[in-house]
Order: sequence, then C-alpha cells, then structure tokens
Amino acid sequence: MYRNDKVIRRYSEPFKLKILAELTIGKHTKSELCKLYSIAPTTVNVWIKKYNRKDLMNTRVKVETKDEISRIKALQKEVEQLKKLLLKKDLDAMVQDCYLEVAAEDLGYKSVNELKKKAKYKALSKAKKISKGFATLTTITHCFGLKRNAYYKHKNRADKRLNLELQIINIVRKRRKSLPREGVRKLVKSLNADFNKANIKVGRDTLFNVLRKNQMLTLRRKTSARTTNSYHRFYKYNNIIKDLEVTRANQVWVSDITYIRTIKGFCYLALITDMHSRKIVGYDISDSLELKGCVRAAK
Repeated sequence: MYRNDKVIRRYSEPFKLKILAELTIGKHTKSELCKLYSIAPTTVNVWIKKYNRKDLMNTRVKVETKDEISRIKALQKEVEQLKKLLLKKDLDAMVQDCYLEVAAEDLGYKSVNELKKKAKYKALSKAKKISKGFATLTTITHCFGLKRNAYYKHKNRADKRLNLELQIINIVRKRRKSLPREGVRKLVKSLNADFNKANIKVGRDTLFNVLRKNQMLTLRRKTSARTTNSYHRFYKYNNIIKDLEVTRANQVWVSDITYIRTIKGFCYLALITDMHSRKIVGYDISDSLELKGCVRAAK
C-alpha cells in the first residue's frame, strides 16, 4: 500500500506479540529490535499502549548534579526495602491463610470462605475498634466486601438482641430469688405472663441459649448418698429373671427401696413395680429400714 509515495506496512497480531515478548525477555533493547526488524520505535510504542504493557516503556532520568545522583541512590535503596516489606507481607498473609484453614477444619466448616462469612461482622466490629483514628468506616467496610449501611444494620440488630437478653435476664433473676433451682422448661411456663407483659416472645430454645450464654443454667447436683452395700455377710440370692423375656403385665414384679431426704432426716420408700407396664402396684413409706415396710408394700 502506498500513501504519499511511502510504503505502509501491515503487521500481524502474532508478530506484534513476538516483538513484545522479546522486549520482555531483555536480550535486545528496543532500538536494537527496531533495527533488526526494520520497525519504527513509535510503532513499537503504539503496540505497547495497545496491549497495556506500560512496563516496557522507556523511562529516562536526566541526571545533572551530584545531589540528584544521591537522591536516585536513596530512592533505589527505598525501593529495595519496600520489596522486602512486600515479601514479608506476602509470607504473613500465607501464614494467616494456613491458620484460617486449620481453624475452619477444626470448627467443622467446609471452607475458609464459610468461616469468614460467619465471622464477618464480628471481625468488622473488631477492625473498627483497632483502626480508629487512621481509617474511615467506609474504607474498612470495603475491605470486608460490605457497604457502610450494612455495618449499621448489623449493629442495630445486635443492640436489639442485647437489650432483649438483658430484659430476659432481669425477669429470670427476679424469679430465681424465690426459686433458685427452677429449670428452664418450668421457667418458660411460669414466666409466660411476665414475658407477655414486657412484650417479649421467648421460646424454650431462646431461653436456653440466653441462660447458657450468661452461665445461669441450673446444673443437676450429683447425689453423694451411698445406699447399697453388696459386701455384707448375709445370703445373696441369685437373679432368677436374668434370661427371662417379659411379654405381659403382672408376669414379673420387681421391688426396691429409695431414700428420701427430709428436714428431720431420711425416710424410706419401698416400691413394687410391674416390670412390663412400669406401673407401681404397691408402695409404703416409713422412718426405718425394717422389714415391715416392705411387707406392707407387698400387701
């Protein structure tokens, strides 16, 4: 093709990429490649801009004084320090990722992303406290992939939840003054009127979670009374129903004695129970372990 008595050359895409690849390798300078392939330097610059390879553009620094030379050396030293810092940051990030992967596996999450999703808002609240003074909330929320209003919505929900928990705890504490050992299931029924009066909807699971979080659950006390002594000198009867299959009511009756603690001491309850239906068919309570109580329960 001719234009103004000059030949206009057309280059293919692979040829352009080949020139840029050779420039990247660094065996030849731009001027050497231009002479080797008979290409104008401006043409190569156009290709560099087209393929967004700004790293291949020539940057010329005009040095005139000794001060500028020393300044350039200081800048080069600073660049090296920044490279080391970036390398350390990359290593620290790799270590943190390893910690997160181990934590996700131990806590039962499928991936680190699922763990981050669960702990996103808690981490955001903590980051806001740490970065107070040198980073805005908008910047911090963008780092977590959120918007600023998302943080405020989460904060409002958390505040409402906290106020609800405080109301529940205050109502339960008033009740526990009179009945300190009352369990959660009974509290749900006995405090239903108080919760309705305070316009609070509280179910069994919610009450369990709130009291567990504040360490207010009534744990069962283990009894320490020892009621059986198998190392006595009396005759021990064999277990005659060891291999017997119980299929109907009144086929086998079993008996036992239990101790009941009272203010004045122990009393003793003799029970006779049908083994098939679990129905108590006879009982007697007395203040001694004499045989008369068991006979009365049998009668």
